[in-house]
Amino acid sequence: MASTLFTRDTFFDLLVNIVPIVIGLFFVALYTVMDPWGGSTLGRAIQYGLILIPLVALTILTYAAAKRIELEE
Repeated sequence: MASTLFTRDTFFDLLVNIVPIVIGLFFVALYTVMDPWGGSTLGRAIQYGLILIPLVALTILTYAAAKRIELEE
């Protein structure tokens, strides 16, 4: 078993999850800098919730998958 969590092979296996995480972070940064729809604070909170909740869940899932992949090897 490797000493680090993300070996090269694990990274390539998890790339399918890492790409959507990066895209989600891009949209969070974009919506923080710009307010394309202008609106209330509630609308902004819903907008961030719809992006951040799945993003956090996917990050946790990716970490768990990395640990599982490393245990299998």
